[in-house]
Amino acid sequence: MDVLKPKLIWVEDRCYRFPDNTVWSTKQINAPYEEDYDQMEDDINQEVNNSDCNIVIKTLKDGRCQHDATIPQVFHRFLVGFSGSTKKNLESETKTTIKIPSIGSKENNIVIIGKNRSSVISCRQRIDLIVESSRKKLPFTHFVSIPLDYEVTINNFIKFKNEILNDSELKLSGISEELFVSPNKLHLTIGMLLLVDDKEKKNAIETFDACVKNIIKPILMEKGPINIRIQGLEIMNDDTEKAKVLYGKVLKNDTLQEIANKTQNFFVDKGLMNIQYTEIVNLHMTLINTSRVIDKSKKNSKAPNFDATKILKKYKDYYFGESKMEKINISIRNMNNEDGSYDKLTEINLSM
Repeated sequence: MDVLKPKLIWVEDRCYRFPDNTVWSTKQINAPYEEDYDQMEDDINQEVNNSDCNIVIKTLKDGRCQHDATIPQVFHRFLVGFSGSTKKNLESETKTTIKIPSIGSKENNIVIIGKNRSSVISCRQRIDLIVESSRKKLPFTHFVSIPLDYEVTINNFIKFKNEILNDSELKLSGISEELFVSPNKLHLTIGMLLLVDDKEKKNAIETFDACVKNIIKPILMEKGPINIRIQGLEIMNDDTEKAKVLYGKVLKNDTLQEIANKTQNFFVDKGLMNIQYTEIVNLHMTLINTSRVIDKSKKNSKAPNFDATKILKKYKDYYFGESKMEKINISIRNMNNEDGSYDKLTEINLSM
């Protein structure tokens, strides 16, 4: 990394330089020599003075400074590190004491105590950077989608599923009922989200509402209602004998694609979503996903493959249905309703 051009990272309304630093290492660092202490403190002061920091710090009776940081519990393990190494590094480098709630606690408050404001601010800045980099290691919690829970689509999907499961020839391809998605979960995914607390969920809902108002509804007003037709099959990878995901293809619709692309970009611009592959959203209706049967209790467990060759040949033009786009929502991953559908963070009826 060019030390003169460090990476810049925005955390809420604060912009931080992201230099190479031992705080990212899991190795224990040695305590500084006594004569090195003043130089380290000067470095911390310089780093803090060059940043615009608006955190609240109070002075304790003994003259030390304290800052209470609200950090979602899901990030605490990254701040502690293996055998407490990251926490020790932070405390050593910034000359602070950090109090992190114990594992399993629902408390989000982390306390930083230092002998001066500079040390406390520097510690908070580094914590923010660790939190931001740790987000990439967490699984998505929500997704923006267009539900396809219409009677015609559900019925045709169930028919498709039963035909495959009752076909003795296809059974040998490694397909079982557990691989199929729930009929009430049929949808088109626009983008994935990671929302770790109520504040982020509220922000996502507000962004979603603004997107519908400023992007989606104006397009629908100009170009009229959208019909979504699902017909034909495709897999995610190139090797049909080692498929993991089978999906129904969406008949080309420029208006639908425009809405999907602009919705994704709207969330990306707000910092809530990342472009996973391209700026063109790959619209598809997932039918089979072998990740559903991964044994999460076993370390490094992988999704199995199945042979989709005969299915693709026999059902290449299978018709799943056509329906009007009436709703869009933010669904919650791994949280289901009684009917097997995804629970929703929010949903908007577009036909109103």
